[in-house]
Amino acid sequence: MEQRSMLAIAVLVGVVFLMMHAGHISTIVSGSKNPAPVVQTPGPGLPASSVSAGSPGASTGVVKSVRLASLNGQYDPAVISVKQGTTVRIEGDPQTLSGCMAVVNIAGYGISKLILQGDNVIEFTADKPGTFPMYCDMGIGNGRLVVE
Repeated sequence: MEQRSMLAIAVLVGVVFLMMHAGHISTIVSGSKNPAPVVQTPGPGLPASSVSAGSPGASTGVVKSVRLASLNGQYDPAVISVKQGTTVRIEGDPQTLSGCMAVVNIAGYGISKLILQGDNVIEFTADKPGTFPMYCDMGIGNGRLVVE
C-alpha cells in the first residue's frame, strides 16, 4: 500500500509540474522564442514601444541595467531598487538561471519571462511605486523589485 501511495504522489507531482510549465516546455520543444505567456522584450528590428511590459507610464529617460543570476537557489541580486519612471533592463544569465529559475516573474507588472540564450532581456518602465516579488515558476527565488 505504501508503494502505491508513493507512486500516486510522484504522478501527481509530475502532472502539477507539467501543468505549471506547459507553455515553457512547448516553447523549448518547438524552438519558438515568443510563447504567448512570456513578455516580449525589444530585439533586432522591434521598437521598444511595441513590446513594453507593465503599464504604459512616463519614462524619466533613466535606464538601470542589472545582470540577474541564480546563486544557491536565489536570485542575485536579491533586491533591485529603482526610482519610479526608470526604464529597467534586466539581463538574465542563462548559464545560472536554469530549471525553474529560468522563468523570471515580477508580480504587479505582469512579467513572466523565460530566459534563453540569445533571448534573455526583460525591459520595462517601473511606473508603479512599491515592493514587487520576483520569483520563478515554482514560487522560489525570493527576489524583490523596489520602486520608490
